[in-house]
This record gives sequence, structure tokens and C-alpha cells, in this order.
Amino acid sequence: MKAISVILLIGVVLRIEPIHGVIPPTIQVCRRSNPDISKCITDSVNALRPRLATGRISDEFSIPPLEPLALASVNMDRGAEFKATFSNLLVNGPSKFQVDNLKVNLDKLTFDFNIYLPRLSFRGKYDLKIKLLLLNIAGKGDLNGVLENSRARVKLFCERYDRDGKAFMRAKRLAVKIQIEKGQFDMRDLFNGDAVLSQVGNQFINDNSRLFLDELTPGLERSLSETFKNTANEILQLATMDEIFPA
Repeated sequence: MKAISVILLIGVVLRIEPIHGVIPPTIQVCRRSNPDISKCITDSVNALRPRLATGRISDEFSIPPLEPLALASVNMDRGAEFKATFSNLLVNGPSKFQVDNLKVNLDKLTFDFNIYLPRLSFRGKYDLKIKLLLLNIAGKGDLNGVLENSRARVKLFCERYDRDGKAFMRAKRLAVKIQIEKGQFDMRDLFNGDAVLSQVGNQFINDNSRLFLDELTPGLERSLSETFKNTANEILQLATMDEIFPA
């Protein structure tokens, strides 16, 4: 990431990287002396949102666009009764995110905020073997789905370290708590492609989507926390603290 926005949007703004320590002029930098730095950061992120959708941050600088957002894989493993892998995912809708209730403590280097996503549609591949209520469901194939009214509380804990006489920052821990109000799934070729059983399996999952989402969420939280912490550290090492948060 590059400016403050870098630390904020985790899987979103975390995709931005500084070019030789230079922050594009389209990103509003928030100074440490700003008495309302939380609002400054929130405004900076919200102003950047349209550019994140296309990936065109400035005339000289671009990133992979958020529409669609590509995710390599998400793995869930809650024992023998719930194993699932979702891969080659393309997600539409992440650029509609809203950030609020940001709390920043620059002395402790902690960032605490909410993200709201009205609607996410996705497609990709799935491979799962689960037990939902009394029904065993298994299969592998193409996946389509929709998640509505998703909310996440994100807590990023950073620490300072010195390198070559300069102060840098790295993520020590990143915690994500997710709430998904509603989900709809269409998994092709459940039960080895049996059309009737596949329809029954999808209907059962969607009729009990709350239970399915509750099973998915802990693994998703762990996967996102680890992935975004590693991504944050890859990016944060490219800019000093003074470049991210000038005095």
C-alpha cells in the first residue's frame, strides 16, 4: 500500500503499492498532526474508491482493478464434516464498499474500522465435502453466488521497526470479524453431476443458507486475516513511516 489508504482497505486498498516511495498525487495523504486524522483517512479512502474500481490511480500509476476482484483461493476446514475449497474466484461489487467508524491510534499503531459491502456477486470453482444438518453434500465444479449486506470489523495492529536508519511499519496482527446477512449459491455438479441430486443439494444449502454461512465464516475470517496481513507487510516495507504519515 502506499499512503494511509494503504493501511485501511485491507483487501481493497492493500493492493496499491508505492513507486520508489512516491505516493500518487490523487491520494490524499493525512498528516500525523491532523486533529481529526480518522476523518481524513476515511475521506481519503472514499475519494479513492472510483479509481480503485478501474485501477487507474493516476495517469502514471495503475493497479489491478477492483471490478472484478480476483481471489486465488479460499480454504475452509472444520474437520471431517466440513471441508471446502473455493478457487479462481472473480468477485463483482467490492468497489461499492463503505468505510466508517474508523479509530486510529498512531502511538500504538492500531487501526480499527468497519467495512460495509451492499452486494457481492461471484463465480469460480468449488470442491467441498460437508455435512449440513443431516445431509451429506459433496461435489466439485463451477460456482456462482451472491452475498448481500456483508459487514466486517477490521482491527490492524502494527509495529515500528528500523531499517537502514529509517523507521518502517509492519503488520503484527490483523483480525477480521465478518457478518453476512444473506447468501445465495449455485454449485454445479454436486453429487458427481447427478442433475436431480444436484438441484436438491443446492436447494437444501440455500434453504439453510444461514447455517451454511455460519460454517463458512470462521474459515473465511482466518483465511482473509492471514492473506491480508502478509499482503500488508509486502507493501508496507516499500514506504517509510514518514512517507505514509508525514508530520
